[in-house]
Amino acid sequence: MRWRELLAQLWKSQRGLLILLGALLALNLLIFAALEQLIVPKVAEQEVRFLQRQAEVRQQRHNQASTAITPEQLYVLASQDVSKFQQAVPDYQEFTGLIEELLVLSNRARLDIAQISYSSEELKQSPLLKFSLNFNVVGDYGQVKQFIHSLEQSVRLLTIKQISLQSADNDGVNLRLSLETFFRAGSREL
Repeated sequence: MRWRELLAQLWKSQRGLLILLGALLALNLLIFAALEQLIVPKVAEQEVRFLQRQAEVRQQRHNQASTAITPEQLYVLASQDVSKFQQAVPDYQEFTGLIEELLVLSNRARLDIAQISYSSEELKQSPLLKFSLNFNVVGDYGQVKQFIHSLEQSVRLLTIKQISLQSADNDGVNLRLSLETFFRAGSREL
């Protein structure tokens, strides 16, 4: 009897709070049921799929390990790579062609290269010449972006070693580029 009186007194004095507590409990149970019915099965399905893919990858690795490349095959592949690289490196006589290509690419981007400074060095371990080229162009951001993109798309082996942008007059930018490329040694007369 005492519990009934206590519950009746609690219901009279804290009715709103008890209703809110009951609603929150019902909401909690509803969310739990939704998670159990909707989310947990999807997570379990994803876990099974993950484990299957993991097993497939392990099987592929095992298959690749059983068909490992022999040292002789690696040597042949490396020789082919070196041969492809050597074919991509032009003779030194093509240096003027590189300068001409830089001028054409800058002209297409509506930029002017006033001066290109360069230096070369012979590589000790190979019959190649390494050229470093430095120049500036000034234009708007779109022109500079187009020029950099065209350099990246060039068929020549060009490496952008350093790039810097500074603001210029008339809301433009000053692009300073340092490029590196290689030529086959040979006659160094142009």
